[in-house]
Amino acid sequence: SEANPAVNYGTLPDLRLRTSTGGSWRSFLRFDVAGLSKPVVKATLRLHVDDGSADGGALHGVPTSWTETGITWTTAPALDPPAIASLGSVATNAWVEVDVTATVVGNGSYAFGLANASSDSAYYGSRESANPPQLVIELAP
Repeated sequence: SEANPAVNYGTLPDLRLRTSTGGSWRSFLRFDVAGLSKPVVKATLRLHVDDGSADGGALHGVPTSWTETGITWTTAPALDPPAIASLGSVATNAWVEVDVTATVVGNGSYAFGLANASSDSAYYGSRESANPPQLVIELAP
């Protein structure tokens, strides 16, 4: 939260996105992938929309040098351009899927940042929610 730049929100049940003067929100996700013994054919990030928006945000790759309980607005990594994908309009109580195959190429840590360009907040389930984010990986036969 830009309004509270030193506060950590890492254990809340929602990932929030909003852009407004002095009150913007961004959210970050991280996945540690291990145990893959075959090439990745497809990787899909699945997010549950807890509260929809006309601007569901853009997904960016970010460095993995942060922790869930340590990240704040002040310490958050920059969102690497270009965006991996734009989510467009998202509907409440739906799942959205983003192809992250170009980013998730095998074992390792992967982190993503989400931001939108609207004062209409979008909320996604965090790992503490009933519908946490999922990284679905399909391997070669």
